[in-house]
Amino acid sequence: MESKQLILLGPPGVDVGGHAIALSQRWHVPHVSLGPLLSGVAGLGPTQPVPDALAIKLMRQRFEQPDVMLQGWVVDGFPRTLSQAQEFDRWLLSVGHGAAQVVYLKAMTGLLLKRLSAEQGPEQPISAMRRQLLQHQAETSPLLEYYQQHQQLTAINASQSVAEINYALAQLYEEKTGAARFLQNESELDALLAKESLVVVDCMASWCGSCKLVTPLIDKLAEAYCDRAHVMKIDFDTNRQIHKRFGLKGMPAVMIFKNGELLETLTGVKPYQAYTAAVARGLG
Repeated sequence: MESKQLILLGPPGVDVGGHAIALSQRWHVPHVSLGPLLSGVAGLGPTQPVPDALAIKLMRQRFEQPDVMLQGWVVDGFPRTLSQAQEFDRWLLSVGHGAAQVVYLKAMTGLLLKRLSAEQGPEQPISAMRRQLLQHQAETSPLLEYYQQHQQLTAINASQSVAEINYALAQLYEEKTGAARFLQNESELDALLAKESLVVVDCMASWCGSCKLVTPLIDKLAEAYCDRAHVMKIDFDTNRQIHKRFGLKGMPAVMIFKNGELLETLTGVKPYQAYTAAVARGLG
């Protein structure tokens, strides 16, 4: 079983901590947050920046406990700086663990301001909330760039409902035997197209009701043709440019590629036989 190692990041207003707790409960792995670890540090005020050495020390102490080392984990509130991210990756490697998967919960500024206003009340001016978001963006940008360069980063649309966000997060490690797995980005898709003769890609989104009807059919297709075709999924919300690139007209859109070229696209909900027939044409 793949070990679940997830760092959850996001701006104020997306409830990163709440989603981290929900995931840890769903996956039955420890939830580790830097905030509670800092609560016992004398002389550190709530608004003071956390020294990198202290943050790393506290996280290592927690991670050296058996439940985290053996079961996997979900982290929020860390890392807060590029140095912390780099040092944490080095430490994970030194103890025999692979790099963590990182998810950034992104949302539109207007929606974040609305949520923050509801949380903080009318006494907090909008200008202060905007400064809070701008500060987060400045602090987080180097982290996101670092994780993107190391192919660890996945973005999830946090403008959705809580249920839809939880669904998208839960899919990260829930690749059942025989089911079509997710491509993380277009680079992974391009690499697959370059080396495999027949590739089937379901472009879908967690908020799309029709997509949820097609998902079990695609998983069935992946199992049926596991030795003859690569049947995959790709998330539209984190790969929005894919619609323009392949001229897609809606979702779900199931694309059939042969020798790197788009052979045909099936848009909307189709019967299972339509997908098998398309694969058969690709094999012919």
